[in-house]
Amino acid sequence: MSRTSKLAAFNVFGNVLSCGRTLDEQVETIREHGNHGMVPVLRAGLLAALGVSKPKDTARNCVIFGCYRPFTTPFLVRDSIRLLEVLSIDYTYLQREYCCGVPLTLQTSEDKRDNVMALGGEFNLQNLDLARQKGATKLAYCCAGCAHAARHAFRDTVDSHVYILDLILDGLQKHRLTIPPTIMGYFEGCHVFSSANYPAGRIGWGRYRHLLNDIEGLQIVDLPKNMCCKESSAEIIESAVKMNLDKILLSCSGCYSSITQAAKGMLQVITLQELLLRSLESDGIHSHPDCD
Repeated sequence: MSRTSKLAAFNVFGNVLSCGRTLDEQVETIREHGNHGMVPVLRAGLLAALGVSKPKDTARNCVIFGCYRPFTTPFLVRDSIRLLEVLSIDYTYLQREYCCGVPLTLQTSEDKRDNVMALGGEFNLQNLDLARQKGATKLAYCCAGCAHAARHAFRDTVDSHVYILDLILDGLQKHRLTIPPTIMGYFEGCHVFSSANYPAGRIGWGRYRHLLNDIEGLQIVDLPKNMCCKESSAEIIESAVKMNLDKILLSCSGCYSSITQAAKGMLQVITLQELLLRSLESDGIHSHPDCD
């Protein structure tokens, strides 16, 4: 698939998120409620249902959940927070956080791109200010899209804006990871949208892949990176099946929903967070009875 086709697939996704609202209406929603699509009371209720405690008044790290991640990939959010707690990583979060601007960028034509990017920077700055009020010096984003947008907006201080996996991996450095012998396909994601729109906000995908080499018992088969989850999820699953794989491992939050839907009844989709919890559980560090 061409780069243009992949970007067009994300544009379709953006139009779905707009729910028929004009761009101005969406911006007004963000300014009034923070969230692009869900009112804060629904977000708070879902976080509580996932076992996420009320936020601490102060902490070194501030978790940014993103507008949609708690709703579209709730178990990824749950497992990320559990990992922070298991690894004794100090964190808090914002009871009202602002959209990073990605949902607007997804549906924006080239001639309006600069204006929308500026709005995203404005909203990200509001999150940064609120996090600083809690004493946080690092913001960790559960959504890969949010991480790209924030790192692009704050390109002079990118180390203070990380994908949630980076914060987790920092806490894993003293742990030996092991799982029962298994083979998994690994799909990193094509990252076409993020590289096109947020070139200064690249995430360290190579770090997550390198970690997999250090997990005893795990054998990884790399899947092709040139396919887009939004347009070619069936082809990604087909590629894994042809390799005789029955498990796919993902580190990109944006790929999870599309790949999971395409994989139903064919193979198991596992997030890197879930795999890490399984390893820590087998090490006697953590009990995660509903991991499977």
